[in-house]
Amino acid sequence: MKKENFNILVTLDRNYILPLQTMIVSILTSNKDAQISLYVAHSSLTDEDFDRIALADINGNLEIFPISVDPSLLCDAPILKRLSKESYYRLIAHEYLPESVDRILYLDPDIAVINSLSPLYNTDLKGNYIAAAGHFDGFLNWYNKIRLGVKHNKDYINSGVLLIDVSSLRKLRNTHKIFDYVEKHASKLWLGDQDTVNAFYDGKILILDTDKYNLDEKTFKKHSKRKDINAQWVRQNTVIVHYDGKNKPWNEPYEGELGEYFFAARQLLDSCTKK
Repeated sequence: MKKENFNILVTLDRNYILPLQTMIVSILTSNKDAQISLYVAHSSLTDEDFDRIALADINGNLEIFPISVDPSLLCDAPILKRLSKESYYRLIAHEYLPESVDRILYLDPDIAVINSLSPLYNTDLKGNYIAAAGHFDGFLNWYNKIRLGVKHNKDYINSGVLLIDVSSLRKLRNTHKIFDYVEKHASKLWLGDQDTVNAFYDGKILILDTDKYNLDEKTFKKHSKRKDINAQWVRQNTVIVHYDGKNKPWNEPYEGELGEYFFAARQLLDSCTKK
């Protein structure tokens, strides 16, 4: 039986290699029957950095594709305080990914994957270009949509997990429209590329279940207080745990209830690399 293949996109500098290693281990251990094609978009990583990343291939199911993004793709990109040239990498992935890639799952490196990616990766996008989950309820969700003029998306989404229809975006040839949008609306793009995704693709984002596909500490705490979910529910149902914000399990002190997934992957990484 042919293995399922997941295309994964990450963008990072060398400061995030350790979190990326643990994320890779978490993907491989929770998707043992899948082949992982990891596309790493970067501007400064070295061969030594990629050797370190490759140490996370604990079962031989990982193939790494380094992509040094051509600076000419971003020569017309407006640079904002919260929007560096590297921040555009997930916005223009359709420009530099190989033609053979028609769908990809973008993941921030501060993530642990704790169950099969298959239900997420094979989601029917229903004509949308992107699938993503929100992190805000009530007023904050409403406020961010009003702030950006978002009229069609039900939720303001977090851009740390994006299922992207690369093939459709490639046909749109909309990179310069993205740049024009950023330049025109720079004053309200407080959260850089995340705001840009929400506003530019208004009406073309499929909203995912946050508790399953982009669960962070704040959301877990809030939903567990309402008794919507608990630790056992997370182990059985959540696919992606996201350590967003300043509270990172690889930094001391770490205050959270979801760190066990990072620490388990880190322990396995250490045991495999010490052999």
